Amino acid sequence: MPPNENNGMTAFPTACENRKYIGYRGLWYDVTDFIPKHPGGDIIQRFVGQDATHVIETAHRKHVMKHRKPLPGNAGMLQPCQYSPTPFGQQMIALHHKLEKEGYYDQSFSWFLMKFSIPIFLAVATVLTLFKYGHIFSVQCLCSITLGLFFHQSGFLMHDLMHSHAFQNYKIDERFGVFFGTLCYGISARWWKDEHTVHHALTNTIDHATGFVDPQAKEDAWAQNEMLFPLMKDKLQHTLIKIQYFTFVPLCLFVGRIAIIVDSFREEKRRDVWVALILHFMLMATMLSFINTWNARFWVYYAASVGEGILHVQLLMNHYSKPFYEKETMHKKEFFEAMVEANINIVSPRWMDWFHGGLNFHIEHHCFPRLPRNRYREVSTMIKKICAENGIHYDECGFVTAVKRTLSQLKSVSDIFEAATAYEPTTKFNGKES
Repeated sequence: MPPNENNGMTAFPTACENRKYIGYRGLWYDVTDFIPKHPGGDIIQRFVGQDATHVIETAHRKHVMKHRKPLPGNAGMLQPCQYSPTPFGQQMIALHHKLEKEGYYDQSFSWFLMKFSIPIFLAVATVLTLFKYGHIFSVQCLCSITLGLFFHQSGFLMHDLMHSHAFQNYKIDERFGVFFGTLCYGISARWWKDEHTVHHALTNTIDHATGFVDPQAKEDAWAQNEMLFPLMKDKLQHTLIKIQYFTFVPLCLFVGRIAIIVDSFREEKRRDVWVALILHFMLMATMLSFINTWNARFWVYYAASVGEGILHVQLLMNHYSKPFYEKETMHKKEFFEAMVEANINIVSPRWMDWFHGGLNFHIEHHCFPRLPRNRYREVSTMIKKICAENGIHYDECGFVTAVKRTLSQLKSVSDIFEAATAYEPTTKFNGKES
């Protein structure tokens, strides 16, 4: 029962239906007026009425809640805010605090400066080489590789900067993120950040009641889990599902870059991103103008785009063979356990970390999104030890094996879809296993 004036305490405020609350460390916070101002977008809406402790702590800077006052106790008609980490969760929270205390979250600006220099060097080297030798076929082939690497490495830097790893000031990081993500890489970096924020908070999550789905887990050309079937509504999509294990890699490589550019600007209205896109195409036009024929210009750019398509495979194979959850189920799961369960790490030597851009340590990245990628390898041994102590599977395999597992998952889901539609062509999937 709420305390009252008779026992010398102030009564709790009444929970109003038009107010929105999220839980943090066992207390409710009124975020109704903050939702439109939230820098991470409306993902906060998905946690209304839920405990968001671990998402808040791992995705935000220390003391992010210091200016917000909780409702005293558990207010009025609100159910008590449940905050009871499992033993695994407790150890991961302790690790999070250890990483904060020992400076693991702090940026190494010299390291990032070196990373910034790589795509700049690739762009300058490509321009100068084409300017002097652009008429030579072998040079055109070489420059298509360096241009592809320029896109590839710029994409990873966009990822770092939109997580605010470099400057740890989200406004400055976003400006540099637009530079590397839009001007260099060629997509709307702000659109990508909007989707990626949701992806981290609710990885591989779907809510059939509202049509919500982790935006970076849904593509129109395939369904990696049968829970996505209700979202695949037209005949073309049904046809594509049946052949998705054949089309996955070719689509990523041959049309992935074009598709993500179109998707990212379809509803983009932010001026700075459009200005950066115009500058991107001016850079591409200048670079390709040093090649002597239109045919050669097209193939150099397209070959570079195909090479960059490897990044799309890298982004997707970390999650595609992993479980999906209904939103309410995800809210009830231990956060860190869900993050370990929803990700695959790619085993590779240290000297290949540049190729993976840190995504080879996807478990570490999802458990602690603020952690810069130059610390992933150290932290991976810590998380692996905690997983072993709690009997939780720490999933890791080689690059080729991860691709095979992704294709196997796509084939398995394709078989389920084909069997269901063959049995009953008018089947209406409800998101549950057929």
